Amino acid sequence: MGADSWQEFLQGDEAAFSKLYCGYFNELFAYGLKIGFDEEVCKDAIQDVFYKIFISRKQLTYIRNIESYLLHCLKNRLFDIYNVESKINYINYNDILLENENSVVEKIIEKETELLLKDKIKQSMSILPPKQRKIIYFHYRLNLSFDEIAALLEMKPDAVKKSAYRALQKMKANRQLKISLFSFFLSFF
Repeated sequence: MGADSWQEFLQGDEAAFSKLYCGYFNELFAYGLKIGFDEEVCKDAIQDVFYKIFISRKQLTYIRNIESYLLHCLKNRLFDIYNVESKINYINYNDILLENENSVVEKIIEKETELLLKDKIKQSMSILPPKQRKIIYFHYRLNLSFDEIAALLEMKPDAVKKSAYRALQKMKANRQLKISLFSFFLSFF
């Protein structure tokens, strides 16, 4: 649905835009609620995201993963709203601590390790069927419960749990992830 509707929308089809909006609204709304925003703020932010997409469609190009793009846009919009509401206009320089060279080096090493592990996770996720990949993404990345995922994907919660379990087993059997990587994956996401 997403890629075809996106292409049609870029070519000027307003009905395709409506399909995108209706097709992704519930997922975006659930994500906004999950990260701690109230219903009205989430609805407003989703409207803002789609409005901005609509008015700037001539500058937009093909997007491989529309779902990820929309979630990213929504997250940015929600945090923009939060920053405006919080009126973060002032920085207390006394609260800023200078880091010593060791902590900077440690952070660089941690970041490189994190990137390497994320790459391994992506490789392991690539062997999963799309539905299992989506369940893993929703559960570990967006922190949605199995019941919430079941509602989004129109499945039974038990089926979602089984699918998540099977996905993790496939990833483990693929030997691209080790036990330490699984614990990182579960704690990081």
